[in-house]
Amino acid sequence: MKIVRVSGGLGNQLFQYAFARALELRTGDEVFLDLSTYGYEAAHNGFELDGLFAVRYKAAAEKDIVRLGTRPQGSFSQLRRKYFTKRTHHIDRLFRYDSEVFSLKGDRYFEGWWQTERYFAPYADKLKEELRFIANPGAHNEALLRDIAGATGVDLVSVHVRRGDALKNPDTWVCTDAYYRRALETIRAREGRKLHFLVFSDDLAWCKEHLALAPNEATFVDWNRGAESWRDMWLMSRCPSHIIANSTFSWWGAWLDPSPSKIVLAPERWSLAKPRPFAYYRYTFDEVVPENWIRIPVE
Repeated sequence: MKIVRVSGGLGNQLFQYAFARALELRTGDEVFLDLSTYGYEAAHNGFELDGLFAVRYKAAAEKDIVRLGTRPQGSFSQLRRKYFTKRTHHIDRLFRYDSEVFSLKGDRYFEGWWQTERYFAPYADKLKEELRFIANPGAHNEALLRDIAGATGVDLVSVHVRRGDALKNPDTWVCTDAYYRRALETIRAREGRKLHFLVFSDDLAWCKEHLALAPNEATFVDWNRGAESWRDMWLMSRCPSHIIANSTFSWWGAWLDPSPSKIVLAPERWSLAKPRPFAYYRYTFDEVVPENWIRIPVE
């Protein structure tokens, strides 16, 4: 038995689900999801995958979660989880691909973010079938695609700008004005067709001021909010070109685009954090952006 801990918002859930499915498909072991985190950790709209996609999973039983893992609740359990980790509890401390996780035998509990396509790339076709949106995207969004994408010679480009929580963390504020300016220049130079930009952000006022997009070439998507925020990802996945932020949300919006000729522009650096020699987590973030995506300088 293997258990994969699921936590965080929709983008994080998708990475953890993809890792769990890859683990199951590669090893042949039975893999369960620990969804109990949503009972004690705040996370946007809670666990969303089963209501949005044609996912296949089994929820782990409480007794198995307790037997194999240690919940980070309270200072004592956090200390125990980090420095007196159960042999069965594997924590990803590096944030890059580690093939050894597929070789771990016996009952195991996996905790991590697993944010690299390398874990699940061999199963991409199967995953994209399971990660089909089954929820209703809404009449407004469907009409937008029909009206704009149906126009002769127009290609849609999704642009995601993440500001709110990113501004509070100097390591996260990566996608600067310079990044978006370069990305827009690059996409315009590559595309010979007329472009229309769908802009998604938690700060659309900033986008209107700084992206310098003409009114007739951009739509600022401001109606998918709260429990319907996932519809932004649905719209992103319907665009053939993408300018993403250092965000798992727009990462998946681009990855779920089925077009074989899609273009994805991503920040050259996913985080400004520098790994410290003796830190518990030694994240490098250098494998988050797939090799076939175009990396754009952020400075």
